[in-house]
Amino acid sequence: NIINDILDFSKIEAGQLTIEHAEFELDQVLDNVANLIAEKTTAKGLELIFEVDKDVPSRLIGDSLRLGQIFVNYSNNAVKFTEQGDIDIVIRVKEQSDRDVLLYCAVRDTGIGLSAEQTGRLFQRFSQADTSTTRQFGGTGLGLAISKKLAELMGGEVGVSSELGKGSTFWFTALLGKGVGMPRERILSGALLGKRVLVVDDNKHARLVLGDLLAGMRLQVDQAESGIEAIAAVARAEAEDRPYEIAFIDWQMPDMDGIETARRLRALHLRRAPHMMMVTAYGREEAIKGAEDSGLEEVLIKPVNPSTLFDSVVRILGGVSDTSRSVGDAPTGAFERLGAIRGARILLVEDNDLNQQVATELLSDAGFIVDLAENGQIAVARVSTGDYDIVLMDMQMPVMDGVTATREIRKLTRCADLPVVAMTANARQGDRDRCMAAGMNDHVAKPIEPDELWNALLKWIKPRRSTAAATTEPQSALEAPLPAAIDGVDMTAGLRRVLGKRPLYLSMLHKFKAGQQSAIADISRALDEENSDTAERLAHTLRGVSGNIGAASVQHLADTLETAIREQRPRQEIDARLGELKPPLDALLAQLKQKLPGIPRRASVAVDRQQIKAVCDQLESLLTDNDSQAADFLEANADLLATAFPDRYYMIEDGIRAFDFELALASLRATSETST
Repeated sequence: NIINDILDFSKIEAGQLTIEHAEFELDQVLDNVANLIAEKTTAKGLELIFEVDKDVPSRLIGDSLRLGQIFVNYSNNAVKFTEQGDIDIVIRVKEQSDRDVLLYCAVRDTGIGLSAEQTGRLFQRFSQADTSTTRQFGGTGLGLAISKKLAELMGGEVGVSSELGKGSTFWFTALLGKGVGMPRERILSGALLGKRVLVVDDNKHARLVLGDLLAGMRLQVDQAESGIEAIAAVARAEAEDRPYEIAFIDWQMPDMDGIETARRLRALHLRRAPHMMMVTAYGREEAIKGAEDSGLEEVLIKPVNPSTLFDSVVRILGGVSDTSRSVGDAPTGAFERLGAIRGARILLVEDNDLNQQVATELLSDAGFIVDLAENGQIAVARVSTGDYDIVLMDMQMPVMDGVTATREIRKLTRCADLPVVAMTANARQGDRDRCMAAGMNDHVAKPIEPDELWNALLKWIKPRRSTAAATTEPQSALEAPLPAAIDGVDMTAGLRRVLGKRPLYLSMLHKFKAGQQSAIADISRALDEENSDTAERLAHTLRGVSGNIGAASVQHLADTLETAIREQRPRQEIDARLGELKPPLDALLAQLKQKLPGIPRRASVAVDRQQIKAVCDQLESLLTDNDSQAADFLEANADLLATAFPDRYYMIEDGIRAFDFELALASLRATSETST
């Protein structure tokens, strides 16, 4: 080990160590870490726990060997300096985009901890916390220095938080690509969804982690912290005629271990006894032998891997539908599972016209009933009287934003259990925390990935027995003339997000061209008027719609601009970001204008110039008076206006839908002047 460390560090110092970029399964990396660490934790009586956030992609692109090397270095140190308690390996999403994800990875222990002075000496070569450490615990002090270099080579950084006598958390970040291949997906049959299971473990953290994994399979999870409590829970479930299907029982528990608990459960002679699984650290032969003698059907080795857990549940309960698919296949496994919830009513809260169209068509084609609210204030009014199964909520909207709207919804007694899922381009951890703090249940990132949306709906919508499931299948991708190529636009990614529906994608391109022509000028004007909220919202909208069509470069620059405005950076810096964004956006709009076929008409309507003038005069009057009837009037005359003003209509429509009547009025007047 010492020789390997020195060789690795020598390669790093000489600039000869390269990072591989290959697709890999995260589960396999964690399995390798467990194989190297679990025996050591078991020998010291420590609990090894994997805590992987559900949003972490299962397939990644990067150097799996070096990623695992950092985990092993951190974990070996944690075991070395910990005598009792837990070793937790934590992985979460810190930031993500269409193609990349910045992972936060940490190893948390309950060991001897470090003082502030000692932490300052870490991550340096041949350095440890103090001079006595090497003699007492062994090691060269190279492991952390190597980990630091490896993390930096993977686009990340390292750090530690610790308190003397109370344990340490060593963390690192790594920028990895998202795998394009999809793993073989296994699906529990609908008959098993909502089945009750019991997790029995005296370690609270281990109990919660296993419970979360099972809840992610849409099983109903109860927990018990001792064998005695488990026996009482199983007996109570029998009496209530709500029996458990499986009991997951930890082996080593005080007072009554897992084997004795299983024996006593067998002795209850229940009408419907639960299947029982032993959960134990490492492959202890005595535990496995005792499990066989006690009627336990399976033995799970800690730390429990999500895929291993799923396979074990399937073996015991059956009812699995195996599917293998590749990217672009339709319908996907997630889509096929929507049968149990089709027909559900969804309130979509979204102010941007392009995003409204994408989400509404996806949801409608999947068999859901979709109502639209253009801002949070309308959404609160709708849910106070309407009967919805879920709310999909944008965060940044005029009149009332999504966070404020969610807080207001949670004040309504009838909406206490109504699922609210954030659907926004903000994928940072801080934004997700704001959503959760406001009372939202989950978070789906924009641009919308259909499978992520389907999985969120499956998780939060409760099937209604009285609602007949719709049999809607995805509409076939109708042929529509698309440009051969547009520089800066990944049309493959854009089409994937609309399930390959070319007419919808073509409409999105047209709306982007019409709606974003004045984006730079509008943002600059808002900044001049010291209206930073409007400027941030406009940048946010540009970021979202750019991502929808697959314009990653413009999306990234708009993201940078939005961040600068939100953080109230100096105007000079914000103007520099605007300057960086303008050339690629102008180039994209110019290409769209040149290469797109004629704009699709909403309907074939004969254009009467007198009628158009009368409609425009009436709409101008409503907008001047800030009359909300402008929205109804626009809808009634949409076909006529879209036919007469194909290049400017969407700007008027966007302004009215966003209740920005001043912007809509300016667009209408500019349109009228141009046409005359």
